[in-house]
Amino acid sequence: MIKKIKLLYLYNDKKLSMMEIANKLGVTHATIYYWLKKYNIKRRSWQDSSYIKQNPGGDPFKIKDRLSNKEKGLLMCALMLYCGEGNRSNKHSTQLANLDHRILKIFIEFLRKICGVDNNKISLYVQLHKKFNRDKALGYWSKTLLIPKPQISIYPHTDKRSKLEEQRSKFGIARIQFNNYKLKSWIEKQSDYYLGKFS
Repeated sequence: MIKKIKLLYLYNDKKLSMMEIANKLGVTHATIYYWLKKYNIKRRSWQDSSYIKQNPGGDPFKIKDRLSNKEKGLLMCALMLYCGEGNRSNKHSTQLANLDHRILKIFIEFLRKICGVDNNKISLYVQLHKKFNRDKALGYWSKTLLIPKPQISIYPHTDKRSKLEEQRSKFGIARIQFNNYKLKSWIEKQSDYYLGKFS
């Protein structure tokens, strides 16, 4: 017999998988499944189990609770930018694209200061016309947004109709990306809340 309090500790508190608990206690996977069901302990979904494996130290972000007036302004500005420029169709990552570095700087500042995202976890994808200098674009975005070069990917336009004289920036269009469905969900809810509040 496995005590409920022990199973709750290993499964819910320590976030061990059923197989990990089975190995730890020297029993079978089926035994752990039986006792989880017996005690009505809700099993994690596949998505939640995968999330724990990818983030063994917990969430890779920490939403700031108390905000200064300046930070509240940053929050509002970033959320409204996200509503207008963000990719809301992707459920697993937060994305926002623009060629104006000022807009991108605001959103990255929001991710860092309000959401507590580690700068090393933020990726940048730049779409650049093939006639422009890749190294200059890489240096520009890295210096402007304070993102290490290894976290920046630059790829050329694939649209043959794209003409050099029509390009608005020689450094391309940049897309900020942070992969985490929990933070994505929080940003979506906050955006909808403020849109509803002022509309």
